[in-house]
Amino acid sequence: MPAAAMPAVIAAAVLAGPLQASARIDLPARTPEQVLALLAGNKVQQLSGTLEETASLGLPQLPDLGPGSTGSSGRATPGGPAAAAANPLTAGNISQLLGFLTTPHTVRVYLDGPANQRVQVLDTLAERDVIRHGPTVWTYDSGANTATELTLPNPRRPKTGAPGALAPGSFEWAPGAVPTPAALAAEVVKGMDPSTQLSLGSNTTVAGHSAYVLQLVPRTGASLIGKVSIAVDSGTGLPLRVTVTARGQDSAALEVGFSKLELTAPPASTFLFTPPPGTSVTRKSQPAVPTKPGGFTPGTVITRPGAIATPLAAPAPGAPANDHPAVTHHATPKVATSGTGWATIVEAPAGTVPATLSGSPALAQLLQPVAGGHALSTTLFSVLITPDGAVFAGAVPLAALQQAAAAK
Repeated sequence: MPAAAMPAVIAAAVLAGPLQASARIDLPARTPEQVLALLAGNKVQQLSGTLEETASLGLPQLPDLGPGSTGSSGRATPGGPAAAAANPLTAGNISQLLGFLTTPHTVRVYLDGPANQRVQVLDTLAERDVIRHGPTVWTYDSGANTATELTLPNPRRPKTGAPGALAPGSFEWAPGAVPTPAALAAEVVKGMDPSTQLSLGSNTTVAGHSAYVLQLVPRTGASLIGKVSIAVDSGTGLPLRVTVTARGQDSAALEVGFSKLELTAPPASTFLFTPPPGTSVTRKSQPAVPTKPGGFTPGTVITRPGAIATPLAAPAPGAPANDHPAVTHHATPKVATSGTGWATIVEAPAGTVPATLSGSPALAQLLQPVAGGHALSTTLFSVLITPDGAVFAGAVPLAALQQAAAAK
């Protein structure tokens, strides 16, 4: 798998839940290349649907580890997505990622162009929402009984197909960088190279929509991934479901797809939000600072390529504007790669994981001590953190990461 696709695959484990099997159907004959072109031509900008995802990555369910996390229970604890946005490497955020990797979730999504989006993550006993209507973005956490209203500076947007533009059917604002099948498929497909064998599976239906099944199989045995299948709507080209199977396995290790889908504009009221009585409300404005080429947009934290830009807190009254993290440029991490194709290893430098997190309960629950550091091993990917805070990750066995780290 291309290096850029791996973070999206990992982020896709943000949710989980069963999908209904679909019957085989007849469709006009197409070649794999024609289905790939159909997918690339997807222009869907209006939809209402329910996303379900399953993750069977060989990870145990673990308890909640801190504020702002869902843990393995799927319940949000005080803090919520807004509190966690400023620093992805916190105990709460690590625990939330772990919950996403191990716990079923259901997500309702609504889209009417880039300026009207709503995402509802349904936890066991709570709900987390992000609602965008023009320059106004609301985040709401019913478990924490908190809401945040963010006013955006209405920046210029790249044209469809330009670098930085969203894949049609994707969502710019979503709690935990929730991936749609469209966003995940775009990450997987855009880096295809000769290390990928392309074919078609049996036609199917997903959420009542007929679909071709595009299959991507690594030509190497060095990757943990055995196959990626993308169900592509036969009429619009919208990716309806993405399934990732581990090498040597028959059942899906990861699946994200629609269980319900209507390709029509949601009612305008869907994108209006009034906090329930008793909700603690915070209001912020994001400074209008232009994006700097080659890096991240100031005032945001990007957690994966193609992910949403998560707003940081606005400057405190009297704080020097140029020194506050909400208006300063976040330098691009110096990330290197080794290997090729599906066996690519991403290498982040020493200090990527702060020393203050080395002994955190969250990391202790998530990682296991191994030769050369601490590791997370799943059926689809491995992560190694060395004692100096460097990070090695890829869709490869842990031994490959240890070998790469030892070579440094």
